[in-house]
Amino acid sequence: MNFIEFPEDLPENIEAWVERAEEITDEILEADTLQAKHDLIDRYKNHWRNTDLIKWLSDMSHTKCWYTETYFGGDYQELEHFRPKKGTKLKDRDHPTHSGYYWLAFDLSNYRLCKGRPNRKKGTFFPLLEERFRAAEPSHAWEDELPLFLDPLVEEDTLLLSFNDDGSPCPEIDLEEDDIDRVEFTIEKYFLDETTLNTRRKVVWDTARSLYNEYLNLAKNRRSVSARQDAKAKLNELKSLMLPNKEFSSVAKASLLKLGENMARKIASS
Repeated sequence: MNFIEFPEDLPENIEAWVERAEEITDEILEADTLQAKHDLIDRYKNHWRNTDLIKWLSDMSHTKCWYTETYFGGDYQELEHFRPKKGTKLKDRDHPTHSGYYWLAFDLSNYRLCKGRPNRKKGTFFPLLEERFRAAEPSHAWEDELPLFLDPLVEEDTLLLSFNDDGSPCPEIDLEEDDIDRVEFTIEKYFLDETTLNTRRKVVWDTARSLYNEYLNLAKNRRSVSARQDAKAKLNELKSLMLPNKEFSSVAKASLLKLGENMARKIASS
């Protein structure tokens, strides 16, 4: 999971999208009943399917799913409402009273871009670590909630997820119990521990480790011009695996960081 950061200055076409979204939100807020609010969400759903919006969100992640880090390719990008717009599920059941964050249905900050499978599995799940802080209406401080899900828009959250040498996702080492719960719940509900994903991650992991070892071996021969050139080429190839536009770039970084070597850490953070 890579950190995704919205720019402070939005492109003109996205600014226009936001203005229209705010008008729709005002209409939803003015509706008398919850059903009327939900009907308006359905009526205007094509607004969050706007092609300019989807392309802009996709470009921010270098056309990668915000959760799996795989390229969209021929898969249609699905816009996920992080806080569900209609209805809310707790960790193991429907919420008895909460009927969704209808006021965020057209809020840009509530959108995450992902592939269909993780989006469908996540569904309307949205448990919190502290249920008593859940926002039930627009006037409540929903931004103070601490979701059980990790959020790619929160840099600290993306640091909690790591990987094993078989490509499977796991919590980073030395986490507190709450953070371990958050990582494990995110892995489960976004279907991140899927066999094909793990296999492809393992390829990246093994490639990064191999390039690192080749670089170290070549770098030892400092008196040879050709060896230095070859070492530089291996280093560049290794660093390219960690570029944000590469699939599973966070896996390549994890493969180095988990070596526990100073040189590996320097390369991973360069």
